[in-house]
Amino acid sequence: MDLEITENHLLELLNPSDEQGKRKTALLEATFDVIAEVGFEGLRTRAVAERAGVNIATLHYYFPSKQALIEGLAQFLGAKFVALHGPAPEPSGYEALDALRQEFSDGSYYQKHQPKMLIVMQEFGLRGERDPEVQKIVDMMYGYWLRNLERIVTAGLADGTFRPELDREQTQVMLQCLLAGASVSRGEMFKQLQQGVERWLLTEEIWKATRGTE
Repeated sequence: MDLEITENHLLELLNPSDEQGKRKTALLEATFDVIAEVGFEGLRTRAVAERAGVNIATLHYYFPSKQALIEGLAQFLGAKFVALHGPAPEPSGYEALDALRQEFSDGSYYQKHQPKMLIVMQEFGLRGERDPEVQKIVDMMYGYWLRNLERIVTAGLADGTFRPELDREQTQVMLQCLLAGASVSRGEMFKQLQQGVERWLLTEEIWKATRGTE
């Protein structure tokens, strides 16, 4: 399954224009809701079909097996993460910093307005620990995010936004863990975590210069 989807394909996946596409998306949305409510352990294809308002034969036409349905859901969830974002931060004049702040804005947005996305992502992670095939899907979904973090760290080190003594690979891993932790933070704790990450990454000069653009 290829999660490297083009923007046009992404828009079509979330907002299909033809009837077949709409039916497939409805089935994926129903699967998304079922897993958010009862987890993978409670996933039953018949329940998905009923929620989507179709018979089980129709579901099997689009997704011949539960594994095919799970793979389709992974792409659907990945599309949501790519398409849905929090408000853009006020420009700071530093591209890497703005991209980092967008990551935190996205995390806050998902917490407040799209909590099911985080729940389903957690369910994928738990299922992947017991199912190697699902783990492959999880790895592909995380791959897009990790490559974006790599771009942020690489750019921040290259243009002098981030402290030059930072090791690129170690910084990327630590940033990954900190942002993952941010998904369970709330309110003031979330804000403090963001400030702490910026204080760690930014050079002293840029840290002082950007305090008014948070």
